[in-house]
Amino acid sequence: MTVSEAVPLTIEDFSDVEALESRLGRRHGCVPILLPDGMPAWLVLGNAEMRQALSHPGLVRSASAANEALTPYLTLANSDFPLSRHLLFADQPDHGRMKESVKDAFNRGRVEKLRPWMTDLAHGLVDAFVEAGEADFVPAFALPFPIAVISEVLGVEEDRRADFEARAAVITGVNTSANGSDIAAAGAWFDTFAGELLASRRAEPRDDVMTTMAQAVDAGRMTEREARSNAFLFLSAGFETTVNLLANGLLALLRHPEQLRIFREDGSRDGTLRALEEMLRYDSAVSGITYRFAAEDLTLAGVRIPKGDHVAICLPSANHDERVVECPAHFDVRRTVNPHLSFGHSTHFCLGAPLARLEGEIALRVTVDRLADLELAVPEKELTWEPSFTVHRLSRLPVRFRPASRRDGRAAR
Repeated sequence: MTVSEAVPLTIEDFSDVEALESRLGRRHGCVPILLPDGMPAWLVLGNAEMRQALSHPGLVRSASAANEALTPYLTLANSDFPLSRHLLFADQPDHGRMKESVKDAFNRGRVEKLRPWMTDLAHGLVDAFVEAGEADFVPAFALPFPIAVISEVLGVEEDRRADFEARAAVITGVNTSANGSDIAAAGAWFDTFAGELLASRRAEPRDDVMTTMAQAVDAGRMTEREARSNAFLFLSAGFETTVNLLANGLLALLRHPEQLRIFREDGSRDGTLRALEEMLRYDSAVSGITYRFAAEDLTLAGVRIPKGDHVAICLPSANHDERVVECPAHFDVRRTVNPHLSFGHSTHFCLGAPLARLEGEIALRVTVDRLADLELAVPEKELTWEPSFTVHRLSRLPVRFRPASRRDGRAAR
């Protein structure tokens, strides 16, 4: 690829399929682009094409396979970043070895045990603002709910949660709003924090993921650096994507009052889960997947990719692919055929998908059931998004409502 061939993209292009098609002249395939930070890449568009890319043996996550010219852009994947040895950037056999050590902590059966606690948590957050009749849903619920959940799963004390939220926001802004020194400082903090948690669990084991990883390190199944890196991954990515799922999902309902009515009236678990999958598809929490490199010359979606080149993936284009999704621009909470790829595909399918789904199910059902006459409290044009082309997060979501009575809402206490 030559830079002159590449189409420069903005942050906004990644979350808007129509804008992306207008810029690139197509919805499917593999095209040369410049990411918003200036990094050259091949962008994969379309559902089948993304599945091919995510399962291609010649595309690897290790930055050691990247062309040397890409090094300045690989802040989080470079070996000198202390927390780069986690599942997300690992290839086989390291990926399988690490995943085997922690997978049971995130399986459906283990996660389902959190349902009563998680339900109480959701009600408690709503209790704090329900009588006011208005709230900013992001700081009032969408942020504290998944932070509390991932902290509970990993074993982070409540008085440390605000610290990691602030540092995770820096990491989320990588290559867009955050600078190198800020990222390095956030990484150093996470490294120390994770090390302290591991040491604490060695001294006092508990039923949490940090204990599981500390035991894996002691048994030789995981290195200390890998355990710290995965703690960083679970804490930062594990809450960030769920924040976006909750805020984006509620916004989709508010933008489509008829769909909100259907969601409210069908309180069944099946109905809630169908709606949740549609929220995941319609406005993905993740906009772009980066850091995949051609370990060899290869062909992807009919395009020749030279060894060392970077391949990025646009999730909204896969989730709005008219070849596999009927009327993809239509938000339909009763959609039954929904082959979205918001949790990825193949080897790197999201380990935390069962946890995220349970969080979304409980949080959105409790919110809608307890807040009657729910609507935006500001004109939609005033809503803004955080500056990132990897995640799609609302800065704020002001809403108005009235407290639901027991007759109005099944979730009211």
